[in-house]
Order: sequence, then structure tokens, then C-alpha cells
Amino acid sequence: MKKNLGKILMLFLLLAVQTILAQEKEIRGTIIDDQGLPLPGVNVIEEGTRNGVQSDFDGNYKIEVSEGATLSFSYVGFATQNIKVGSQSTIDVTMEVNAAALDEVIVTGYGKKKTVKETSAASVVTAKAIEDRPIVSVNDMLKGNSTGVVVTGGSGQPGAKSSVQIRGISSLNAGTSPLYVIDGVPVISGDYTRNSTSADVLSSINNNDIESISILKDASATALYGARAANGAILITTKQGKSGAPKFNLSLETGFNEKAVDGPGTLNSSEWAEITNEGLVNVLGEDYANYVQENINPKGINSDWANAVERGSAMQQQANFSVTGGTDRLRYYSSIGYFDQESIIKNSFFNRTSGRVKIDYDLSDKISIGQNISASFSNMKSLANGGGFSNPMLAKYFARPSDPVRNEDGSFFIGNDLNNPRLSNGLFNVPMLLENNFAKAKTLKLQSITDFSYEITDHLTYTSRLSLDNTVIEEDEYQNPRHGDGFSVQGRAYAYDTRVFNYVFQNTLSYDFTLEEDHNFNILLVQEAQKNQYRDVSAASEGFGKEGFTTVSVGSNNLEALGKREQYTNAAYLINLTYDYDNKYFFDASYRREGNSNFAKNNKWGDFYSVSLAWDIAKEEFFRNTSVSQLKIRTSYGEVGNASIGSTSSLAYFKFDGQYNGRIPLYVGGVENPDLTWEKNKPFNVGVDFGFLDNRITGTFDYFVKKTEDLLYAIPLSLTSGANIELEDGTTQVSQFTNAGSLENRGFEASIGAQIFDNDFKWNTRLNLSYVQNELLDLVENDVISGTKILREGESINTYFMRKWAGVDPANGNPLWYVNGKGGETTSDYSKAERAVQGNSLPNYTGGFNNSFSYKGITLQSLFTFALDYKVYDSWATYLQSGGVYNLNYPGYANNLDRWQKPGDIAKNPRTVYNTNNQNNATSTRYLYDGDFIRLSNLQIGYDLANVLNGDLFNSFMVYVRGTNIYTHKFDDDLEWDPETRSNGIINLDLPALKSYTMGVKLSF
Repeated sequence: MKKNLGKILMLFLLLAVQTILAQEKEIRGTIIDDQGLPLPGVNVIEEGTRNGVQSDFDGNYKIEVSEGATLSFSYVGFATQNIKVGSQSTIDVTMEVNAAALDEVIVTGYGKKKTVKETSAASVVTAKAIEDRPIVSVNDMLKGNSTGVVVTGGSGQPGAKSSVQIRGISSLNAGTSPLYVIDGVPVISGDYTRNSTSADVLSSINNNDIESISILKDASATALYGARAANGAILITTKQGKSGAPKFNLSLETGFNEKAVDGPGTLNSSEWAEITNEGLVNVLGEDYANYVQENINPKGINSDWANAVERGSAMQQQANFSVTGGTDRLRYYSSIGYFDQESIIKNSFFNRTSGRVKIDYDLSDKISIGQNISASFSNMKSLANGGGFSNPMLAKYFARPSDPVRNEDGSFFIGNDLNNPRLSNGLFNVPMLLENNFAKAKTLKLQSITDFSYEITDHLTYTSRLSLDNTVIEEDEYQNPRHGDGFSVQGRAYAYDTRVFNYVFQNTLSYDFTLEEDHNFNILLVQEAQKNQYRDVSAASEGFGKEGFTTVSVGSNNLEALGKREQYTNAAYLINLTYDYDNKYFFDASYRREGNSNFAKNNKWGDFYSVSLAWDIAKEEFFRNTSVSQLKIRTSYGEVGNASIGSTSSLAYFKFDGQYNGRIPLYVGGVENPDLTWEKNKPFNVGVDFGFLDNRITGTFDYFVKKTEDLLYAIPLSLTSGANIELEDGTTQVSQFTNAGSLENRGFEASIGAQIFDNDFKWNTRLNLSYVQNELLDLVENDVISGTKILREGESINTYFMRKWAGVDPANGNPLWYVNGKGGETTSDYSKAERAVQGNSLPNYTGGFNNSFSYKGITLQSLFTFALDYKVYDSWATYLQSGGVYNLNYPGYANNLDRWQKPGDIAKNPRTVYNTNNQNNATSTRYLYDGDFIRLSNLQIGYDLANVLNGDLFNSFMVYVRGTNIYTHKFDDDLEWDPETRSNGIINLDLPALKSYTMGVKLSF
């Protein structure tokens, strides 16, 4: 017995010693993020035990584990990694961002909130989706990356303004753009240039400084910002410092651009002569069979006007450098960036130099301050539009190929009439203007944001924030005295100076408390004041005598010197209550009292509110131990005002403007409008957020109805009133704003993503789909027809209204239209065809498909974007595809070759008849196309060389190649233009979107 007992004790002793020896195996390592920055506070746990530690300030850790152990590394926002210890004694870990966890914290109005507690419809675009992309505008980053957002570009000119709609268009004449908020402060946005350039002030932001972009879409999210967020809000959060030793990031990229879509082809000399002669013969007889060769182009000249104005490829490059670090109390982030992009049009470009310094300092455990200063300087050059079809995109279609670009001596050909130097068809030589005329815009933007936070108690925090945002734009436009618009006045110059100052002061008081452990409350009080000041000065002169002098002061004839000052103020008080019980039931309510100086005295103040609820069913007992990680149902409703009208819209006033008989006249600028009040948006939303398999599969679905009442609409006034107002699109008309009707946007949004593989080979994917339908419910005027569009109750506000093209009569080549505008009976008499609704200009369906692959340092990323169920209209085709009306003077598109010539021909274009009056080129669906497309917007492949090189020197050494907009599939084979055009759907021969190919390197050390 004693012998057996001794054996048993010896066995236990050996097991104990073995266990002790096993536990004495020490593992050390350093934990960093994908940018090479140390991660403090990462949980390092031996699986199956309670043995665990956290990484320290520098990301270092050490832990004693047993043989055969597996370590689990977890951190909020990053994918958990499980690593077998084996024989290793050092395990360094790079934590990778978890696509499902990226949205764990979302920036909302005046703060942040975990998405598990979010009751509103909001989405997030992270830094990884946007950094280093060869795109100037923040808006273009959102394409395909967020549901409910439609981005349309008016021009492919680098730095030009693009248009953004969130959940449709909610106004007729008031602002339709969302509010932009940078680091908690509303900022100015849009295009403040005054000549023919287009420069978006948001293009001043360096994409590499952006940490995340939150898009707020429903009342619960936007009501916190009040009237300014009536059309949604885009919240941009910039990167901030992280405690630890300094970490440096450097990225360099270079490449070239081309047109994403080539557009219609052009006619060479022989093709143009063939069509033109045919049109003349069909009217004047066979004597004109060789008219062009004998009378216009006897030398057989064949000029390539496209090559004369366009670059074969346009270069672009960017460089960015940042450093971040700090101590326990002080954290800093500093960056500098340079971006340079040529336009595909010669002598046109955009470049930007930007910098940012962001410092956060904890004065004590309760008091902290922060300073965020950013500066950018951008420079843009383009050709100013003018007479003689001087838009460079027009040249290749309007200039005759029989005219030489240059004379034999190398000088530009401008005709032989010294009193009226023009091309043979009366137009200007655009390549000459590209070298001798210009429109320049220089933009300096400075912003300072100062934060102060005081934790009064463990539950009560006071925060104050002051933002000063100053934008200065200097523009110069010059027209040379030898040719073009400046010839008749011996040269002309314009100068514009625009300054916009935006001041925002916020004070918030946040109180958090918990009752009975599971009842969590937050009460937020906000006071906010905003003042926006606008000032511009302009001057013009003529009479420069000779070239080389381009400034206004040199002109001998000063035309005008004008100026304008405007300002508006906005004040608001807000209370917001949030509540959740046991992370299962959520409630959010807000009330905002807001005043805006744009309205008359009796209507300056508005009251707005929102209420939202959510229930995460997956947290209930009956859902425990299932594969469902989250199943949260949300709903919200509220009312938000819109005050996006001019600061003088309710005032009676006079103003000086223009010139009359050498004097500047005084005239009526506006008439009193005391009853003008807020436009009101009333959004309703119901949605669900879901996750399965520990959120390896996640998604959202939302259904929304957004009704707008008291529409701000410009009612025409009698011409004798003399009043002019400026509309959202920049045009002016004799009219007055009134509250005149209502409209509605309704639709759905769906997003689903998955981590398909999550081991050495990783594959993440996400699909976004949005649908929105717009309807005008009522309007003080009905059937308001303007150009190609109609405002009609029951239809979309983007509705086309025109005759329907029925094709070409194969018997005689005459144009045909449908009599009722829909189908059935046809007529060759344009006047007998009725106009009808023919679709709308904004896509009903939009979306994106994202994929990310990685394997042992190799990464592949792709983004497809698409838009469906909308139409675009080619407004210039009336000249360029005219069936003979204009072919003699304007050669037009190459598709003119597809024409009727003999009985039985099935052709795209009717019989070519010189100067015909058959109205084949009048407004109809002949020039209306389906805009549906799918585009490969981004494709990138890269390899991280850090493991190959000295691992102690580089945390990351990524080399990559990238293509942007490299493939576009158009579903309408007849559409030759890029389908991504202006929000009004009009193809206006703007610079097309760019296709880019770049290569770059990103270092982190």
C-alpha cells in the first residue's frame, strides 16, 4: 500500500514538474496594425485558459504558456488571429482590419456611437477604400462604396465639382447637396469659381488624411445637424495621432490618364466630303457630286483636330508623407501631400499641395485640448468657353478636316480675312486658343479647429469647439487679341477675387448614466452658432494691343469693376436622448430649435425633431446558441428643414450691376417676401442589420420614404418687377421663391458582405444595391416644360418630355416619329407627333461590388460600380448628327456614315439632305439613350516586400499597380458617350471621365 502510494505521489510530482516547466515557456513579440503602428491594449490569451496579457504602450507583450498552446490575439476593429506556438519563442503579429468590425464605431452628429447601438440609417467608408486613389474629389470616393449615394460629375476636368445626392433629389430650386462635416465641424463646399473653370473646394482635402467617411441618411442621423443636413450629411474624420514612438508613412505614385470612354468617332476629309456632297446632290443635282473636293478642299487636306487639342495620355503623380506618435498625454499627426494631374486637353491641369497638423494633449486626467490645422493650395488651368464653339471638346466635331491646324510656316491657321480671322466655316481655331488663351483658378484654403474637453465628473463631460474656415479663390481669364473672342476688342481680360469665411462655435454637454446595471442613458445638450461671409470683387478690361500682357490693369479700356458682399447666420439649440437596455433595446430622440437669417423675420426659426427605435433580436434568449450574430430591426421618423437659398431671398433690395452707356445702373434686385418659410423634409425609415457566423457574413437592408413639403420653388414674376434671383444651378431669372408644393423619394438599400476565407488566403467581398424613385406630388404650376424636361404631378422631377423617334422610313429615308409619343402609328411630320414622358435622368438603381484578396503579402482589390434604369440626352447631336442640316459647316460624328441611301436601306440616320427642313434633328428620343452601365472603377494588385527586406527597418513596403475606370460596359450599343454625365442627364461635351493606370510604393517605418 505504502509502495503504491509512493508511486502515485511520484506520478503527481512528475506531472506537476512537467506542468511547471511547460508554463515557464515564455513567448515575446510586438503587435502592430496594417500601417506598421504599434497597438497597445491588444488581448493576448492562451486558448482554453484564463491565462492572458495585454500589449503595452509600444505594442510589446510577453506571456508564459504551456507546450502546444495556441495564442489568440484580439482587438476592437481588427480580425482575431489564432496562432499555434509550436517551437517559436518570438511571435510578431500584424493585426488586420476586420471588414465586419470596421463599422463597430460610427461617427454620428456631435459624437461617435457603436454600431450595435445605432438606430439610424448610416454607412461608413474607411481609409483603406480611398487612400492613394488617383482621384481629386472626396465625392468620387463614395461611388460604389456606400448605399443610397449617387455621384455625378459635370466634367472630367481634374479638380472640377461633382454632384452628390443621398436618397434622391429632395428639392426643386433650393440646395440638394448634403452637408459636409470635417472632424465635427460643418464646412463650406461646392464651386465658388466665377469664370468657366469649375473648382470644388472639397478637392483641397488630401485623401490620405482621411480616417473614415460616415454617410448619414435618415432623420435620426441628420436631424442632429438640422436644416443644413436636409439632404443628408457626409462626415469626414481625419487621422489622429497614436501614442508611441514616431511612425512614418511615405507613398509615391505616378501614372497616366486617358479617356474612360472615347466618345463618337470623327469623319476624315474623304468621309466628310462623301456625306456633304451627297446632301448637296439630293437637293441641287449631280453637278455637286464633287463640290467639296473642287471648292472647299482642292488640296486634299486631312487634319486631325482631335490630336491637335487632346493629349494621347495625360500624366499624373502624387506623393504623401505623414508621421504620427506621442506619449501617454500627447499625441500628434502631421502630413504633407502633393497631387498633380494633367487633363486630356492640352495646356490644362490641376495640382494641389496640402498639409495638416493635428495635436491632442491631455492636460490632466479630466482636461484635454486639441488643435487641428490644415492648409491647401490648388492651381487649375483650363480653356475658357466662349464664342466660335471654342470648347476644346467641340473642335474635333465642328472644325472641318479640310482646314489645316497650322500653316506651312508652323503658325496657326486662322483664315485669310484679316478683319475677321476664322476657320473656313466661321469658327475659331481651338488649338491656337489653347496656347494663347487661358482660364486659371488658384484656391487657398485654411482651416483651424480648436477643441477643449473637460470631464466634470465620471459621467458629465463638457466640450467646446471653434472652427475658422477661410477660402480664397483668385481667377484670371484672358482672350488674346489676334484670334477668337478677344480679336474684335484687341484682347480681353477678367480678374475675380472671391473670399469665403465660415465660423462655427459649438458647445456640448454630455451626461451618461446607468440605472440598475442594464439601463444606459445619454443626454446631450448642444449650442451651435455659424456665420458665413462671402465677398467677391471682379474687374474686366479690353484693348491690350499686343500679346504678352494678360493682366486687367494693362487694358486700355476698363469695362467694369464690381463687387458683392453677403452673409448668413445660423443658430441652433439641440437636445438628444439615447437609451438602451441590455444592448438589446434602443431608443433615440432629438429636438432642434434652429434659426436662419435667410428667411423673413416671422419665419426665421424652425423646430425639428427625430425619433428612432431598434431591437436586436439576436440578443434574446430564444436566439442564443444560433449562427445569428446580429438581427437588429430599426425604424425612424422625423422632420428636417432646408434653408439652402440665397441670403437675400426674402428681402426687398436694390443693387448695382452690369453696364449701360458707360455707367453702372441701379435696379431692383429682389422684392419683399415676408411669408417665405422653411422647406421641410419628413423622412421615414425601417431597416434591419444582420450578421451570421460571428459576423463573417454581415449586411443591412433599409426601406425609406422621404417626403418634402413646402417646396422652395422659383415662381416667375412680371418683367416689370425687375427682380432677379440666383438658382441652385447658378442661373438667374426674374422670379421669386415661394413655398409651392411637395415631392417624395422612396426606395430601398441593401448591402451584404462576407469573409469567405480567413486564413493564409483571405477573401472579403461586399455588394451594395440602392433603388430610389422620385415623384412630384403637387406643385403650384403643373406641366412646367423646360427644354427636354417637364415638371408634372405624378412624375419624377427628372422626367424627359419629348417626341418619340420611330426610326427611318426604309422606303424613302424620311425621319419618323410616333404620333402619340409612345408607339403604334408613325408620321414623318414632326408637328403631328405628340410629346410624351420618356424616362428620367437619374438612375433608379445604383451600386457597387467590392472584392479584396490577400495571400502571404500579395493583395488584389477590385471595385465594380453600376447604374441602371435612367437615360441621357445628347444635346449637341442636333448639330453633329443632323441629317444634312449642318453637315456642310460642321462635319459631326462618324456615325453619320450609317445613313439611308436607297430604298430598302435599314439605317440609323435618315437621307442626307443639305439644309433640310424635315426637322429630323429636332428634340426627340433619337438622341436619348439608355444610360445603364457597369464599370470596373478600381483594380489594384500589390505585394508587401517587408518580409523580404530588413524587417527591422520597414513595417510595410508595399509596391502596387492600379487601374481606375479601366473598363466600361454600356448596355445601349448606340450610346457612344460616357454614360456618367451630369445629374440633369445632358451630355454637354464636357471633358469625359478619366481612365488611369498608375504604379506606386507605400512605406511604413
